[in-house]
Parts: sequence; C-alpha cells; structure tokens
Amino acid sequence: MEYLDMIVEAVERGHERFLSVLEGLTVEQVNDFPAKNIAPSIKSVAWLSWHTAREMDYQISELKGTNPLWLVNGWKEKFNLDLPDDTEDWHHTPEQAAKVKVSDVDLLRGYLEDAANLTKEYLKTINENELDDIVDKNWNPPVSRGARLVSVIDDLAMHSGQVIYSRRLLGLDD
Repeated sequence: MEYLDMIVEAVERGHERFLSVLEGLTVEQVNDFPAKNIAPSIKSVAWLSWHTAREMDYQISELKGTNPLWLVNGWKEKFNLDLPDDTEDWHHTPEQAAKVKVSDVDLLRGYLEDAANLTKEYLKTINENELDDIVDKNWNPPVSRGARLVSVIDDLAMHSGQVIYSRRLLGLDD
C-alpha cells in the first residue's frame, strides 16, 4: 500500500464512522447535547459532524488555493447558522456550539460527503515531495503540507470517535 492510499483510507474510514452514527438518528437526537447537565463541553452529533466537515473543507480548500465548499456549494445558506463565517469553531463555547442545529440529518451527511470527497480528490493530486512544502508561516515552527494533512486526519479520527461516544450517551447502540 502506498502512503497516499493509507491517507485516503483513513479519510474513508472516518467518513464511514460518521455515516454509521448518523444512521437512524432523529433531528432531536442529532441536535441534543447528550451530557449537558454534567459535561456541557461534550458536543452534539450535529456540531461534531459540522465541525469535522468544515475543518476538512477549509483546510483542504486552503491547500488547493480555492474557496471553501461552505461558500461555493451553498452550505452556508443550507445550514443558515447564527454564527459568523469566520467562526473559530474549535474554540466554541457550549453556547456557541449549541447554535449548530439542523432541521434535517441529510444536511450533515451531505456536507460530510462533500468535504470527504474534496479531501480524497486533493490527496490524489499531491506527491510525496510536496509534503515538506511550507503552507503556513503563521506558526512556530511553520506548518508543512504534510503536517496540515496530519491535522485534518487527526481531527477526523478524533471527532469520529466522539460522535460514537455522543451516540452512546444518548442511550443508543453504535
């Protein structure tokens, strides 16, 4: 297996975990914060799904030098969230995260699908020599393309596990 195939497989597995968690959930369950009274920082399945899709979308779009799908494919209008476009969702308070609500579970599936496809398509265009390219000098040390891709995969893996946990906290099987 080539290094690229491993990365694409990681994206596919994380995406599949999200889809399996979303299967059979109602809109109420997706939007519910499963431990709001004892652990309000455990996010809803809606927030975790939206955030993960958004992270793939924004980080890969930046690497590609294109506008994010959030804007280009109309996800901003479809979600219609009471949050600014430049929201730093990784820093969301429970109150901000609670603003991420959907009226249709398919909205989450669609954005996740779009972002996962963007990510996999991009991965198929790069070669190993490009992984050391510096793509962000705003950090110390500067961020390479490879490090940014690891960040995307890590975020996907972490949050796909968290949605399983959130589903279990809702009293549902995995």
